[in-house]
Amino acid sequence: MFLFSVFSYANENMVKGNKQYQKNNFDKAIEYYEKAKESNSEDAMINYNLANAYYRKGEYDKAMENYKTVLNNTKDINLRSATLYNMGNTAYRKQDKDSALNYYKECLKLDSSDMAAKQNIEFLQQEQQQNKDNNKDNKNDKNKDNKQQDNQNKDNQDNKDNNDKDKQNQNNENKDNQQDKKDNQDKKDKDNQDKDKNNQNDKDNNQQDKQKDQDKQDDSKQQDKDDKQNNQKQNPNQHLLDYFDKQDKQNLDNAKDGGKAVRKIGRSGKTW
Repeated sequence: MFLFSVFSYANENMVKGNKQYQKNNFDKAIEYYEKAKESNSEDAMINYNLANAYYRKGEYDKAMENYKTVLNNTKDINLRSATLYNMGNTAYRKQDKDSALNYYKECLKLDSSDMAAKQNIEFLQQEQQQNKDNNKDNKNDKNKDNKQQDNQNKDNQDNKDNNDKDKQNQNNENKDNQQDKKDNQDKKDKDNQDKDKNNQNDKDNNQQDKQKDQDKQDDSKQQDKDDKQNNQKQNPNQHLLDYFDKQDKQNLDNAKDGGKAVRKIGRSGKTW
């Protein structure tokens, strides 16, 4: 609520400004009030009405500037109380609720019967408490959300760590399997190589043994041949002696069997 100056001034611009204000023609009212202010810039009533016109037009900074001029230039309790109340409204419009609450309290100190100031104080205090409660709830919700987000992040990190661990284990297992497979293949290759080597050694040994036997046989044959040749050289008639020895043995056997006298053939081949 605004108090409108009911004081009558001889100043023609003030009168014209008041008429335009009553018609809600605030641009015109401001124009006349500014002209009136040119003749007396510190006049409390001129500044008060000018501040009200700026407030109604929505120019809150200019309204606040002129209200402060009023406070600096009047000791009238009623005017000061009305000005402080309007400054509270202006500060509230500017979203400066703390300043608005202080202006209403200053107004109430000057006029304890001002019910509008009391109601506005109660309203702002309730609003502040509601904001505190909301901020507390929002903080709790935010903390709860942050805690849930932290838990979610922790779960995600745990899952990631587990996945990484599983992946690492899988990689290690694959690596071990590959190494085992390689070791088995290497062992198999080595066994095959050893087997081939042993077979080759056996083959070589058999071949060597065979060759040795053959060499021995050849040597034996050669030795027999050499011996025979040597015997022949030493006794050219040896084969005849062998024949007669066989014949003597045969005659002896016949004698044992038949009991008859046999003729013996001597080594000379003659009967005797």
